[in-house]
Amino acid sequence: MRDDTKFDRLAYLKPIWYPGIVYHETALLVGEEDAAPLLYKPTRILSVRNYGLDTEYKEGIDYTVEDRKIKRLPESKMPYLAFDDYYRREKDQIDLMLRPECRPKGTEGIQYLKYGEGDTFTQKQIAVTYEHEDAWKGAVPQGKTQNLADAVRKIKAGTAHIEFFGDSITVGCNASGTLYGGNTAPYCESWPDMVAHYLEDKYKVSLKTTNTAIGGTTTRQGLDRFEKDVIECAPDLLIIGYGMNDPGVSKQEYKDMVGQMIARYREKVSDGNVLLISPMLPNVETNWCVLQPEFEKPLKELAEENDFCALVPVTSMHREILRAGKRYRDMTGNNVNHPNDFIVRLYAQSVLTVLLGDEFLNDFSIDE
Repeated sequence: MRDDTKFDRLAYLKPIWYPGIVYHETALLVGEEDAAPLLYKPTRILSVRNYGLDTEYKEGIDYTVEDRKIKRLPESKMPYLAFDDYYRREKDQIDLMLRPECRPKGTEGIQYLKYGEGDTFTQKQIAVTYEHEDAWKGAVPQGKTQNLADAVRKIKAGTAHIEFFGDSITVGCNASGTLYGGNTAPYCESWPDMVAHYLEDKYKVSLKTTNTAIGGTTTRQGLDRFEKDVIECAPDLLIIGYGMNDPGVSKQEYKDMVGQMIARYREKVSDGNVLLISPMLPNVETNWCVLQPEFEKPLKELAEENDFCALVPVTSMHREILRAGKRYRDMTGNNVNHPNDFIVRLYAQSVLTVLLGDEFLNDFSIDE
């Protein structure tokens, strides 16, 4: 077992779809006696800590384990959000309206959910490290090294220029080690930094990386600034992550805009490769989740139509985690559309799996 008291890049990069040890799976308790579902049924709890990993809680004193759930005990020191602070009758700083079918029983007057940036949510979340033997039941990212061979070759040679282009999630929101995540423990890197540093360490190279992502931007705004921010950079590997801020855009319009980016890029870089990242889901319990869940399909079509591209299916992976019983609040940084460290890691794991395939996956023991 790796050190579970601090950010450890390799521990964080272990694919969540592997059995063995899950490191720092996060959860947010609402109410003093809430029970938080885990992704898998634990065979042994190794630690339950605060999000910053510097405080450990004790079984039988702070919590009990009930099947796949961590239940907070009365008088526990474990953090939680008060029920009336999370479920609200008046809107918070933004109109985060709760869908009627998602209201807790007996709370018909509740219309909104809590919102906050920085460490508003993560300071109240817990991190559970545990062993399990369950099998992941959903799809997993597939290695597409054959589509990305030129970029991989340059990465291994240390001559690659990688550009990350997208919205706030690609900027780094809300990884704990960034300004947008509160710059607080455990100081997890943004997913682009995690990807770049892993590649440099693995191949003992120094890579040129550029992050031109801008928070709050739409795909249309990305297309409008494409010439200046991408074409002039001419990267060997372009990683595009747009869609979260396009709730009312049709699948066809979205495909057309991303397709234009791909075409213009290849006109400039004839041997360049492209990774297309489908966005995590916005909060599925609220009015902020509209058409974003549909964008993975047109990205998949674009990847199939262009043999120098590959899809990173974060939408599908995030959906599978929710289907397995995790709650949105357990893995969000702002309760709207930003990941916490657990889903930041999912981005990095998925990108590296698609980019390197078994060369990445073989770095991780199933039992480690």
